[in-house]
Order: sequence, then structure tokens, then C-alpha cells
Amino acid sequence: MKITSGKYKYRNIEVPKGIRPTTEKVREAVFSMIMQWLPDAEVLDLFAGSGAMGLEALSRGAARCTFVEMNRQNQRVLISNIANCGAGTEAVVLGRDFESALTEISGRKEKAVFDIVILDPPYEKTDYYVTAMMKLQEYGLIDERSVVICEHLYDNKLSDTYGKLEKFKEKKYGSIGVDLFSVDNSEPFC
Repeated sequence: MKITSGKYKYRNIEVPKGIRPTTEKVREAVFSMIMQWLPDAEVLDLFAGSGAMGLEALSRGAARCTFVEMNRQNQRVLISNIANCGAGTEAVVLGRDFESALTEISGRKEKAVFDIVILDPPYEKTDYYVTAMMKLQEYGLIDERSVVICEHLYDNKLSDTYGKLEKFKEKKYGSIGVDLFSVDNSEPFC
């Protein structure tokens, strides 16, 4: 697997055993939809796995990415992928579960508000979408300029709203669904 565009284009991305990476086709489609959010963006890749989505964001102009990955084996691959791209100064890796990571981020003295949040948990963990989107709002980690990207099995439809987050775009790529959410159904910068 490779980064598809930007400064890290064609860099190889190793995929840890047992995870399902976002395909190049879906990554291309997602990043074409969110181009206006990318320049100098603060990105949160909440279920990072290989880091392909966060690294693609960095490659295309995001300023920084916080990668959250609980599995130790996956963390090693993720750190290797970040090094292979030369993205070490733009990346932070948190090796804990997503709820603990969100709590930690919210407690920081200089708490980030993320421009782009990527949610791609294991597909069978449908409750993770609800929990993550509610905690992002509760902890003030997103605002009206943020976009939340959710990748899921298309047949496992996500709600149209989670608190103040409202779905404003829904796409299907084979069996994969990608939904975009923002606060109050606004499409910032459009």
C-alpha cells in the first residue's frame, strides 16, 4: 500500500496483520471531499492502525496529526510508517484506547481543537462511533469549523445526528460507507 498524493506520494505503508486498511480508492475519494479542510489542519486519526489516513492528510498539507492506536504490534508498524514518510516532527502517537486518549487530550494545558477527525474503528464496534462523537463534543475537541469522517460498513448505517454533529455527506464505495459530519450541518469554508 502507498500514499496516493502529496509530499509523501508513493511512500510505502506497511499494514499490520489482522487490520483492514482504508483502500487507496476510498482514501482518494475521501481526500477529494475534504480538500478545503486540509491546509495546515490539526488532524486526529482516532483508530489509526497503519496510519494511512493520517499520513495521507499530512502528505496533502495538514500541519499535525495525532494518531491513537491501542494495539502494541500496530503501534510499532505505525511508528515505522511515520518514520518511513519522514513525518516524525508532524506526528504524535498515543498508545492507548480511544476513550483514554480523548480524556488525555482534553486535559492538556494547550488543548487542541481538531480540524479533521478520522473515525475508522473495527467495523463490528458500532458503539465506538457514538462514544467518540459525543466525547469529541463534550471535551470541546471540535468546533463549527471541524469535519468528522466516519468509515463504516455501508449496511451499518450511522445516525444523521450525534449531539450537535450532523451528517452533511454520505457516500458508498462498494460495501464501504463514508459519512462526513460537522456541527450544525454547516460545511465550513465552502
